[in-house]
Formats: sequence, structure tokens, C-alpha cells
Amino acid sequence: MHYSRVLLRCSRTIAGFREASIHIYLRGGELQLIRLCSGLVLFAFAAAHFINHAVALISLEAMHEMQAWRMAVTRSWPGTVILFASFTAHIGLALIKLAQRRTLRMPLWEALQIAVALAIPFMLFPHIVDTRIGSSNFGIGVNYLYELYNLWPAKAVGSIALIFCVWIHSCVGLHYWLRLGSGYQRIAPLLLIPALLIPFLAAAGFVVGGQRTREIMADPVTLAAFQERVRWPGEADRALLDAIGLWTKVAFGGLLALVGLAYGIRRSGKPARVLSQERPRNGVHVSYVDGPTFVAEEGMTILEVSRAAGVPLASVCGGRARCATCQVRVTQGAGDLPAPERTEAVLLAATQASADIRLACQLRPTAPLSVEVLFRPEELAPIPVEFTELKEVAAAHIRACLSGDLTDISGADSAALAEWLDQRFGDRVPVARFATSRSEMLGARVDYLNYRPVLAIAFVIGHTPVTLFLLPRTGAEPIAVRGNWSGCNVVSWSDDNFIYFAASEVPRDSLEQFEEDIQKWSLRSDELLLAIADLDSTQPPADPVFSLPPPRRPLSNSQRG
Repeated sequence: MHYSRVLLRCSRTIAGFREASIHIYLRGGELQLIRLCSGLVLFAFAAAHFINHAVALISLEAMHEMQAWRMAVTRSWPGTVILFASFTAHIGLALIKLAQRRTLRMPLWEALQIAVALAIPFMLFPHIVDTRIGSSNFGIGVNYLYELYNLWPAKAVGSIALIFCVWIHSCVGLHYWLRLGSGYQRIAPLLLIPALLIPFLAAAGFVVGGQRTREIMADPVTLAAFQERVRWPGEADRALLDAIGLWTKVAFGGLLALVGLAYGIRRSGKPARVLSQERPRNGVHVSYVDGPTFVAEEGMTILEVSRAAGVPLASVCGGRARCATCQVRVTQGAGDLPAPERTEAVLLAATQASADIRLACQLRPTAPLSVEVLFRPEELAPIPVEFTELKEVAAAHIRACLSGDLTDISGADSAALAEWLDQRFGDRVPVARFATSRSEMLGARVDYLNYRPVLAIAFVIGHTPVTLFLLPRTGAEPIAVRGNWSGCNVVSWSDDNFIYFAASEVPRDSLEQFEEDIQKWSLRSDELLLAIADLDSTQPPADPVFSLPPPRRPLSNSQRG
């Protein structure tokens, strides 16, 4: 009908299609990337170490054989340098970030990760002293038998607690990093299996290996020969190693005390208190559109102000400048704000944000301003949330326009459309024409968001196509998406049954009016597409319960950014 004009409009936006080239996993500042890379190195070391523990369930001989291969890497000079650099950088940058906080209000998952992380060094440092320093400075032939005999049973509880603390900290961080990617939903159930098995198998291997070692060493002759072979430390050396281990814990406790002192000094500014009639001497006025006004300490980010004041503001990545869900629109005071730094500027460019849009996790106001929260979850903490990146919605719309495949079935014949839905969704449902005074329905198609099959209904406003995507509502709270990518505007909303995404090259105000019309229409047509609610209700998103055509021209990795 209007496909020639559709293609003309879409061709104007394809030039900007490749601008968002930075992958979402690599977004963030330089220090954030260092923390990420160092964390991945430490996770790889810990995973290999725990799997080595689990091999004790087979035999102590197999356990030592795997240890020899593992230590050939970790005890080499390159391995030692990489491990030491990663360990130092990860802990140091984490403490610095913690000291720079202006509020301790945060999502539950982030609080859990931090709490577990702070407990790890107190359990880990003595172990490092016993193994690394004992081997390099005291000449002890450290191996699994030495450690198992040393730890079992006196230090068994602390050792098992260390395994679970390290694993929980790692898995929480990995999950909230990986979930930003479009394909993570498909493999998450598979990753859950090793995530649950590895720590329990490691703990079981430690217990079995410890018991077996004690049985072997119950023979005095065997014990004496073993101690001579590994150059067992004497009483003086043992006392010195224990003292070094104790002082490492004291030193880390001192660092934590300094972090607490730094936070206390920053906290003395009493950030984000409700504005009273008495004008405070220090602080920056932060006003929320259709909301309250607060006085925040200079240096706080808008995300920190929102958390401290209890203002719901989405932040799927936890304020790490990766997801762009913490976008706010600056309605007043934009001229007095500092320009976006590189990290923020790259992400804003990747999401095609307008000039008045800033990231709440990066914006530190120095003068009064007013902001509008664009992505507001129904819960303050982002657990759990249903998150679809804006560019995935825009890309699916643009892909359909460029291919000319806006519809699989025309909307002109409501009976044919009902039959089409019946064939794919299993239940025949009454379908009214999705039409308003401002738009006309062209038809429907099956499309894909994050490799997930969804129903897409095509409309036209004037001569410009609009795609309305319908996703079945899951148990997670949806995060609203509202923005522009490659010239395509996107708005979203939800009701009790569905999450809706509307994408088009029409102006933002026209698309928002379309949203309002559809919401009014939906209230009058409660029976429409009720069968779609069964989609994904019993199976993971990657395994639809109905027969689908093959995906339509998926984007390449470079196009996905």
C-alpha cells in the first residue's frame, strides 16, 4: 500500500545504522573495564580451582594430576603477574568505588555482591599466605595433601564458606553483566546448571579429600615421610606464617575503616534530604518533573540522589554506564551542567539520545536542575525486570521496513487474521480491527526481539509505518523503554497481560499519541489476543510453544553493535 514511501523513509535512517558499534558488554569507563577484565581473570582461576577440588570425588591422584596442569599456568611468571595484577586491581578499584559512594541505598543484588566481597579477603588472605608465601619464601612444597591436612577439619567451615562466598560474588556479577546481552536469555538455563553444581561439588570434594588425607596420615611413619618430603614448617615458621596471615586481615580491616571514614566524610553533607523552607547553605537543588525537590551534596550522581531519596529510577546495569536505562531528560538547568565525559558520551551516541538526555549514573550536577525520569520501574530495585534494549526494537522495525515484510497476514480481512492467529497461538480469539482516527492497521507478522518470537502488528500513520510489538507479560517487572535509535523513535508501556513496544520514524509526539490511542482501545477490547498470554508461560523464551517461520534476516554482530 505505502511500501514505496516506507522504503524511502527507512533508507534515510540506514546510514546511521552502524553508529552504535560498541557492544553492550564493553560499555563503561576505563576503570570499569579494568574491574571487569580483572574479575573475569579471577573467576577463571576460581572456577578451575573449584573444579580441581571436585576431582577429589574421583581420587586424590586425579586431584593432584589436575593440580599439576593448573599450577603450570598459575605458578608461571606470566600467570603470577596476571593473577597478582588482577587481584590487586579488582580489590583496589572496588574499595575506591565504595569510598566514592554518596549513599548506601542500592538494589538488593548489588548489596549482596558487595557484602560477600568484603568478607572474602578475611578468609582468603591467610590461605594465600599459607600457599604462595609459604612456597616462595619458606620453601614449603605446597600441594593438595599439604593443604587438606592443614585445613581439615580445624578450618573446614571457613574453607567451605570461602568457596561459596567467592562463587556467589562471581555469579551475581556475571549474571548482571551478561543479562544485558540479547542472547543471554537463551543460554541462562544452561549456565544455571554448572553455576549450582560447581560450588557444591567443590565443597564435597574438599570434605572427601580431607577425610581421605587424614586417614592416610593417621600412620605416623607415613606422616613423618610426608612432612619431610614437603619440608613441613617448624613451630617458628608456622607461628610466623600465622602472624603474617593475621596482619593481612588487620591491614584489610584498616583499609575498610578508611573507606568507612571517607564515606562518613562525604555523608556529612546530608545528601538528598527533602527541601525545607529554610534554604540550606550547601547543596544542589534537584527537582523531578511531577515529583518532589531535593537538596543533594555536590558530587552526587542523579542516580545516587534518586536512590537516597527513594525516587524509582531504572538502572539495569547497576550504574555502570552500560544499559542506558537510567536516562533522564533535563528540562531546566541544562546550560549549567558539565559536558558528558567520554563514557557517557559514547553510550548516549550509541543510543541516539537527543541533546537534553543524560545518564543519571554519570551526571553529577553542580547547579540547580530539573529532570524527568524516562525509565521508571514499578519497583525501586531492578530485580526482577523484563528488559529489552531500545536498539533491538528499533532494529526489528527497520529490518522489516527494509525487507518490505511488514506483514505476514493482511489486516483487511479480520476473519483471515483470526485464523492466522489461531494457527500460531492455538486458540481462536475474536479480533477487532486495531484502528484509530490517526492510524490504520496494515496487518500482523511474527518477528523476533532478542531471538524471542513476538507478535508484531503493523500500522501506518500518514505514509509512515509503525510497528507495535506485543510480548507476553512474565513475572518480572517491565522497564519502560523510550528513546530514539538510528532515527527510529521507540516508546513502550505495559498492562496486566502484555508489554508493548511501538517503533516508528514518526515524530515522538505522534508516537506518544499513538500509544495513548492504543491504550484507550485496549481498555475496550479485553478479549483481544488473550491466547498470546500463553506464549512463554511454561517454557523458556528460546523454546516457543508454537510453530514459527524462520527468523527474518537477523542482523550481523557488527550491525547489532
